[in-house]
Amino acid sequence: MANHKYVVDALEDLIQVARDGQSGYRDGAEHAKDRQLRRFLESVSLARAKFAGDLEGYAVRLGNGDVDRSGSVKGAIQRGWTDLKANLGGDDSILSSMETGDSYAKHRYEKYAHDNKLPDDILETIRIQQQTIAATLDRVRAMRQTRKAA
Repeated sequence: MANHKYVVDALEDLIQVARDGQSGYRDGAEHAKDRQLRRFLESVSLARAKFAGDLEGYAVRLGNGDVDRSGSVKGAIQRGWTDLKANLGGDDSILSSMETGDSYAKHRYEKYAHDNKLPDDILETIRIQQQTIAATLDRVRAMRQTRKAA
């Protein structure tokens, strides 16, 4: 297993990604015009909040009680861009932004999902979250394609 700092740094990286997803999906839900899309975005936001909470639990257990729960600057910029696009392009633009954000999240999670320097329990959680993010990304892409075809 890697040193303690490495594990905590990995957790903090993914906590930030999860918080960015939580905020991004919540923001998208606030702008969505379609009720079904709004419910979907809200549910994903809640799931990402749970992801962050689970990862924060590991960080606290490892002695890091000062976990940053605000997300990243990059995430804040992405949400601002989503707001602008939502105002100009509606629900399709929101889905496009969610796809961009989840592509990034998937990439960040892939970095750690097979990292044998992390403890097994943390790896298992990361892998489950990664699979959920990938499935959500697939669903967002499918929703975009359906809307394009309509």
